[in-house]
Amino acid sequence: MKKICEVLAATPLFESIDHEVFGEHCGKTRLRIVWKGEMLAVEGDECTGIGIVQEGQLAMQKYTSGGDCATLGLMGPGEMFGESLLFGHTKVYPVTIEAVTNSRVLILPKETVLELLDANPKIMKNFLAIMSDRVCMLNRRITLLSQKTLRQKIAYYLLELWAEQKIRDRGETVPPCVQPFADPAEIARLKEPLRPGHRVLATPAVELPVSKEVVARLLSMPRPSLSRELISMENDGLIKVSGRVIWLVDVPSLERGILEGFKVSADDD
Repeated sequence: MKKICEVLAATPLFESIDHEVFGEHCGKTRLRIVWKGEMLAVEGDECTGIGIVQEGQLAMQKYTSGGDCATLGLMGPGEMFGESLLFGHTKVYPVTIEAVTNSRVLILPKETVLELLDANPKIMKNFLAIMSDRVCMLNRRITLLSQKTLRQKIAYYLLELWAEQKIRDRGETVPPCVQPFADPAEIARLKEPLRPGHRVLATPAVELPVSKEVVARLLSMPRPSLSRELISMENDGLIKVSGRVIWLVDVPSLERGILEGFKVSADDD
């Protein structure tokens, strides 16, 4: 089991920071174990510090008065939450933090964080980088949710997963602003007509990081609608589904469908 100081050292907040700078504060950090389905913080609770995921996976949930919820984002080991509430006028959680799996979370008290930021410019620089990345991730989320149809949302999400996978395969860290395609030259290529006899030589595959129920909440659609649309996309030759593994059979059509709309109308329940 990793010690608290080792976990803190591996987070973006303390990246490239000598242990001596924050070592004395490790004892002020408390460990909280949460079980699958348990709520670590409820919307409206006061934020008293920064949470750091040591093990497991957490979800940021938005619940309605009727009990329905949408998953706004997922957090895994090394990721943080609550940092955006330290300096803002609002000091309460705008979402509910819920455990998707059994998890271990470190809580670094607000007073300790403020002391470290005030005393060390490098930690402050790391903190500002985290906040900048957070804005980038929110913009990425908005782009996903702004897709017009269920099919476009699903295609965008699958191609995002593929883009992340290609970066990991190169041994690199996935940046917060990764997109299926952002290069103007790439977009121009996608708008060109396909060559006669065009075919994809290798069929890429992605694995859903969470259950389809959670994916449906991430995409802000009912679970049955996600299942029906995946079947429809499979029937149209765009993908092939095998449990959590989804083969991207026709990547060019998926890409063009996002940019121009799919010819086959999707179920937008």
